[in-house]
Amino acid sequence: MPSTPPAVEYKVRAAAIATVLLCLLLAPAATAIPIAAWDFDGGSANDVSGTPPAYDLGAVGGGPDLSGGFARFDGAEGSPSYLEVVGPGGMPTWTLSLWVRSQGQLDQGTYQGIFSNNTSATANYSWQLESYNGVYQWRNAAGVFVVGAPSALGTWDHIVLRKFGGNDGDIWVNGVQVVASLGANPGGLQNFRIGTNRNSNNFWQGDVDEVVVYDSQEDPVALFNQGAPLPEPSPFAFIGAIVAALAAVQLRRLR
Repeated sequence: MPSTPPAVEYKVRAAAIATVLLCLLLAPAATAIPIAAWDFDGGSANDVSGTPPAYDLGAVGGGPDLSGGFARFDGAEGSPSYLEVVGPGGMPTWTLSLWVRSQGQLDQGTYQGIFSNNTSATANYSWQLESYNGVYQWRNAAGVFVVGAPSALGTWDHIVLRKFGGNDGDIWVNGVQVVASLGANPGGLQNFRIGTNRNSNNFWQGDVDEVVVYDSQEDPVALFNQGAPLPEPSPFAFIGAIVAALAAVQLRRLR
């Protein structure tokens, strides 16, 4: 069998190098190290931040469906299911970043909990992110702040809540600031609770993914620009891509 001509071999190697460089260029820029992160890949609700201690979420009432690489909550009031773990507590600065999308219907009623930091609405500095009459809201003892309406049913929206200065905060949706000042202390991170409100009696129907918590004030625009969640890749698809690439190289050599 004749050897591969130098010109062909050079083109194959150049294409491989160009592919690697392109992947590096398109990779999202690194940001601060989070204190907790959940991507729900592989059907797991474990903390993937790599920062100890690990805040692995525990399922309550069966928990949500994690088979799609995100957390899907059924919103059933009669059989509540959500995720929770005790958090680090109070801190002067933090950032919560998460992607959400409504399922079923936009207006699911009142107090439908998406993310909350406590197990009681009367506890000091407790708060919750909720769906209320079809819009997203943030609620604490100081008042209610409308985050905005979902883009559309089944569409991912990015929400960022930040605490800064020890006693104030702001809210961003899809890279746009919607609340410049909460005008009150947004509290701490006593608990990480996803899929329920503080009283554990209202449950949202929808999906949550790429939940990340930082102990720093992060740039919401940069977090949004990292992009909406993608379906978890199948290992068979990955293997197929490798086989296809090897076949292409072999074909070039045969030619």
